[in-house]
This record gives sequence, structure tokens and C-alpha cells, in this order.
Amino acid sequence: MRTPLTLLLLTGLSFAGAQETLYAPAPPAGSAFVRVVTVDAGRDVTLDGRAFTPAAKAPAVSAYRVVPQGAHALRAGSSTLTLNVQGGAYQTVVLRGGHLTALEAEAPAGLTRARLTLYNLSDAPATLSTADGRTALLGDVAPGAQRSLSVNAVSAALGVFGNGKAVATFPAEALHAGASYSAFVFGHGQDRSALWVQPTLK
Repeated sequence: MRTPLTLLLLTGLSFAGAQETLYAPAPPAGSAFVRVVTVDAGRDVTLDGRAFTPAAKAPAVSAYRVVPQGAHALRAGSSTLTLNVQGGAYQTVVLRGGHLTALEAEAPAGLTRARLTLYNLSDAPATLSTADGRTALLGDVAPGAQRSLSVNAVSAALGVFGNGKAVATFPAEALHAGASYSAFVFGHGQDRSALWVQPTLK
């Protein structure tokens, strides 16, 4: 059974004051947003030989950086990755075990709705749901997978759940039209954690 909050998130209705402005702009023409997720030991990441993101205490998610479309070389220690950036995309790169890998690029959220994406970097399925655990929005996302959903721009409290238990719950906040929000799940077995990431740009 869908709760009133779920209906607000998922229906195509408009709500007063919820969609007045964009919270985060789309990438500039001919560019994309790129960020780095540090799963374990952090290292400085360079893009085309220049500093891109500094080493971060894991787990961590950097702010987005604007990158021109086209092919680019990323490096972290001895690991290198050639990233073919598509204009208008939101691209996430993972640094884990000293190696860089690119996740599937995320499309822009659109002008009238917010986008939620669950990135499961843990070893077991995970679900993004309302914070009370009653209603799944992105259910049973497999390890190593990601899934997205467009929702209305409303205030909501969400959480990540697995095996019927809360991995983490997040405070209620306003989801803004045009913005893309992410939940990242890390860890193994009973020692899992999750981060809620707002769309920030550096």
C-alpha cells in the first residue's frame, strides 16, 4: 500500500512551491559533471595530468567537477582510466582497491522532477525506501549495480535498507526540481554503511 508521501513522490501532480527553481544547473553545453567515489584507501586523482580531486578519507564522494566532453585520462597512483565523457551526462568514477572504474553515466534529471539514484558498492542487495522502511522506491539493487528514479520535488525522509534492516536513514530534506540526488552503499555483511549525497559542484 502506498503512503501519502509515496504518492507525493511518484505521481505526476504539481505541488505549490515545490518546483520554483532549479537546485543544481545542468552541465554547460559540451561538458559533463564528473565526480570520484573513494571506497577504501584514498589517493589523489588527476585528469589529463592535472589535479582533479585530492585524496579523501574513505568512504567519500567528491563534488562534481565540470569536464569538457571527449576522451580524458584519469590516474590514481598506478591505476589509469580512459574516460569518454558525453556532453550533458553525470559521470561517477569509483576508486576501490587502488583501481579506477567508471560507472554507468547518469542522465540529467529534467526541469520538473528530481532524480534519485542508488549506487550499491556493497556485497549484498540494497533498497532505497522511505525512512520508515514501509515503501521501497528502488528495491533490491544488486551488488555493483545502480538504479535511478525520477520523483516529484517534495520534502522527504529516505533510507537505505538491506535484509529487512536499516543500513542508514537520512534526515528529511527538500528534493529540488532538476537536481540529482544519490545514495551510496558501502561495506560487507553486517558492516555496511550508506551516504546520502546532495548535488554539489566545485
